[in-house]
Amino acid sequence: MLKLSCSSISSSSTANVLCQCGVVLEMKISWTKSNPRRRFLCCKISKARGGCGYFRWYDDEILAHARRVIWGLLKRGKTYELERN
Repeated sequence: MLKLSCSSISSSSTANVLCQCGVVLEMKISWTKSNPRRRFLCCKISKARGGCGYFRWYDDEILAHARRVIWGLLKRGKTYELERN
């Protein structure tokens, strides 16, 4: 089973954009089945720690066919990785 998560990336285009907390926004990449490889901006401070909860998609929505292709390739890569080990 693939791990569903997100990863952080750095981007100079968002370096000076602040959320409502006054903190520079963080750009992350979604690796969920419904939004594979889709970038989004969010507050660096979690809501549980008092953050504002800012969230906005950076990329346009991926077409359903493209999502299926990307997810299939990710699964194929993971299967290959498991077979090698």
